[in-house]
Amino acid sequence: MAAPTNHYKLGLFVIFGIGCAVVAAILLGVATTRKQTIKYHSYFNESVQGLELGSPVKFRGVSIGNVSAIEIAPDHRMVDVVSELDVKDIKRMGLTETAKTKVVGKEKFAVPPDLRAQLGSQGITGVKFIAIDFFDVKSNQPPELPFQVDAEHYIPAAPSMMKNLEDTISKAMERLPEMVDAVVMIMGKVDRQLAVLEKDDFAGKLASTAGHADQVMTTLQATVARIDKANIGEKAVGTLSDLQVAVAKLTDVLARLDGEKGLVASATHATEAFGEMGRNGRGTQRDLEATLRDVSEAAEAIRSLTEALERDPDMLLKGKGKTKAAK
Repeated sequence: MAAPTNHYKLGLFVIFGIGCAVVAAILLGVATTRKQTIKYHSYFNESVQGLELGSPVKFRGVSIGNVSAIEIAPDHRMVDVVSELDVKDIKRMGLTETAKTKVVGKEKFAVPPDLRAQLGSQGITGVKFIAIDFFDVKSNQPPELPFQVDAEHYIPAAPSMMKNLEDTISKAMERLPEMVDAVVMIMGKVDRQLAVLEKDDFAGKLASTAGHADQVMTTLQATVARIDKANIGEKAVGTLSDLQVAVAKLTDVLARLDGEKGLVASATHATEAFGEMGRNGRGTQRDLEATLRDVSEAAEAIRSLTEALERDPDMLLKGKGKTKAAK
């Protein structure tokens, strides 16, 4: 037989469970009420669809509070979102703490000028939360509000990523007609240029020019081949070598003409001796005749050299040895 149910023990167990639940709720409520928080207002000029009471408020991914109120702003355009932040979490954020107020148990904290509140989305569900972070002041100026706010409990709002994307798309759509007109104008210019090129038979002229270029390249290749075949390079090198030899010989001949014992110096000495003799007037007849004879021989030698140069202008380049061999 089955044992009879002990209703007394079952009732005590139910009463004990309910009592534990009530005590846990009371303790949780007491802990919550003892939690010190500060409320901050942020005014968003965009839709806050998906943001609910109790939504988390995060600082760079770390939860520091929750949304305690969502109301319409005094200008009837913006949305007033109240973020209730834990004092301990605010201290962990490193915000500058000011002197304690006269109200016991409450503190004030300075809001940095580059701190902003922004709407964020969790995944693809569309659930929103408030993201608090530091932004560049130059590119994220605080919005101009048409009403007064409490600066000590105000965190300026920054446009969300979706808001920025919507604004960008809107501006692009506004400029779309201008872009279309510009494209149409450019296409018209291209059509006119193509018509001009077609009228001038640009394609035919280009093909003819390419044909002439091919002919020039063929001729140039044939010329280069002939040069290689005739060995013009080595001949040019040989010619330069011969020219260097000729220059060396010419230098030698000029050295013979020049210098202290050269032909020019000998003629100069003879002329000076003749002048000296004429000035002094003391030379004998025999000395005069000898001097005149030397001058006559020198003149004859110069005349012979002149006639030889007229007959063979290359004599100076050929050298004395080659001239004798030729004779």
